[in-house]
Amino acid sequence: MFGILNTAHRLVGAVFNIPSTILNVLSQQLLEPQPKLPPTVDKINLKQWDKGIFTSELNNLALYPRQLSLSKATDGNPESLTPPVDNRNLIEEGTYHGTQLALTEMFDRIENRFASFFDVANLEPTIPQLIDHETKKILYRFQVPGSDKYPPHLNLIPPADFVPLWDIFNVMRLADTATLIPQIVPTFITDFLHGKPEDATSIAQIEQIDKEYRREKKDIYVDPNIGDRVDWYTDAVFAQQQFTGANPATITVAPIEWVKQFKDAAAAQSNKRVLSLLTSADPKSLYIQDYSYFRDAINVAPDYLMKSDDGTRYACAAVSLFQLNANGKLHPLAIVIDYKRTMNNSVVIFNKTLQPRSSVLARASDPEATDWPWRYAKTCAQVADWTRHEIAVHLVNAHFVEEVTIVAAHRAFPTDHPIFRLLEPHWFKTLSLNAAARFILVPNVIVDLVGFTSDQTYAFVNDAYARFNWTENYIPNDLPRRGFPINDLTGQKGHNYAYGKNMILLWRVLSTFVSSMLAVHYTSDDQVANDQYIKDWVQEMRSETGGNMKSFPFINTIKDLVDAITMCIHIASPQHTAVNYLQEYYQSFVINRPASLFAPPPKTLAELLRYKEDDVLRALPVNRPREWLLSSHLPHLLSFRVAEDQNLINYAASLWNLYKKKDTPAITAAASKLYEDLKVLKELFKKTSDEMDDKTVAYDVLDPNATAVSILI
Repeated sequence: MFGILNTAHRLVGAVFNIPSTILNVLSQQLLEPQPKLPPTVDKINLKQWDKGIFTSELNNLALYPRQLSLSKATDGNPESLTPPVDNRNLIEEGTYHGTQLALTEMFDRIENRFASFFDVANLEPTIPQLIDHETKKILYRFQVPGSDKYPPHLNLIPPADFVPLWDIFNVMRLADTATLIPQIVPTFITDFLHGKPEDATSIAQIEQIDKEYRREKKDIYVDPNIGDRVDWYTDAVFAQQQFTGANPATITVAPIEWVKQFKDAAAAQSNKRVLSLLTSADPKSLYIQDYSYFRDAINVAPDYLMKSDDGTRYACAAVSLFQLNANGKLHPLAIVIDYKRTMNNSVVIFNKTLQPRSSVLARASDPEATDWPWRYAKTCAQVADWTRHEIAVHLVNAHFVEEVTIVAAHRAFPTDHPIFRLLEPHWFKTLSLNAAARFILVPNVIVDLVGFTSDQTYAFVNDAYARFNWTENYIPNDLPRRGFPINDLTGQKGHNYAYGKNMILLWRVLSTFVSSMLAVHYTSDDQVANDQYIKDWVQEMRSETGGNMKSFPFINTIKDLVDAITMCIHIASPQHTAVNYLQEYYQSFVINRPASLFAPPPKTLAELLRYKEDDVLRALPVNRPREWLLSSHLPHLLSFRVAEDQNLINYAASLWNLYKKKDTPAITAAASKLYEDLKVLKELFKKTSDEMDDKTVAYDVLDPNATAVSILI
């Protein structure tokens, strides 16, 4: 048989002139033993639904998007349409595994549907079209302010004289596609977590179930998650997530007034140990995660109980206080579980352990494992961080802010302008992805997970946009502003803050690259100050009918321009990568970072101190299969690894190859240096990760081979 195969391959190679090396690889692949099929069909671990079968079942269920009247859209904005609720219980019963696969397939199809519209509408064409600048201004418009519930974004439908696009949008029924997501989730999930959710009677049982899934590599549990760690619940792991977790971008040195409030709370509780520590500590060693603004953001009273429309989920405005020791170890000292304007009106709990432990204890002898009041408080902090991270840090500060720069740039620059050409590769897929998020992700996933009402969720989105400050978030400004001086990051005290250490280096590399690319066209500040297209871009970004971003700077110098362009690339590439691609690891094990509480927070410290494991369980979605499924599956949908052709390394290599034979040595040199700098960063980032105290999980999310070139998902 082997001789026949080899003879056949030689004949094919001779006829089609295929190199022998390729033929040898093909031969080897054919000769390799194929994996055995399971003995019976019920033993197959289905990876995805057959697309034809899935389509057939959608037809069988008559699960179609409805055609809505676009004539009812406010100011011609289709995103102002609110599809009527479809309360049909189309699927009474289904499996956890099957529903996860269905969600993945449906989400992918809807995203592709939006991408198809953006292609046909020439908003994100797969084959670029020749469009003059004036036509671009008509095609790329911001929505009329106040015409929908979102911050500034692209209006999907140009003016009325572009009638065909209205017709296409209507025929594709994009406005109602969002309603398909909740309709494919069954009323009852038969095999949730190897049994009914209400059967989970302990944290240990949830941990064991996670281990069983991971051992079987079942569903979304092929990849590791934080539940793999025996110490996932500890102070050390909770603290490390502030530095290298899903949201490493908001921990801030504690303002004096916050330290005073915690001192007063310690004095009121007669907690002399904490009071002594806070009094003697270097103020620069105290840090907070501050979510106290939540009630202001959604415009409710200080004592308002934040809960969902159906009253089953609760939010909390937690505040966590940490100490960063000289050895670089971060340790949680206190948590306000739900801040209500003053400490006297809030429940404040102090950690019994005021210094980091030197080693991990066995679970049976670990006092942290059974300190349920403190574990509940950390859960509140994680719930608050989920809300801020998912809505503000990720969705708004990355996706929506970048969209504004894209629309403004399309309106301000001709396609052949050097700034437009420099930025365009970092916009791939972003506009269509964001439109799908506004139609689908927010109203049908986020709203169904958080502890706000629907209207409050949209208020929180808009508040996040209003709070975003463009120049303050330049990494050289952001890190010192938050209490991380750049020079300190290279010492022992900063060695665990891998996000900060990596990000300042990436900013410098990108800034050098941008400076080199712009130097081809701009040699003086006067050239920048007198470029009308740059002035138009600034106006589009700052205008109340445009981006409405008053923090966007006036650009008068080459440095101003380099910083602004670097920021655009930073948001689209490393920043989004850092806050997006670790979600599956930290959030698919739902009890580590729940999206909301499922019982109201305790009203007094005495009540909290009586909490046992059952009270913590009641606050988790263990008896809410739909919320558990969405909570565990959302990070899976948003965390697919970056394809090899869509990372920063490939971007640099592509740019170099494109220009290597053109008469543009400066661009070729810039691309070559970018590649070389990224190679150096790859090794430095590995060294930084290896030097962290936590050796369990490598911090490699910003590896240039894994850093997306644009907001791709």
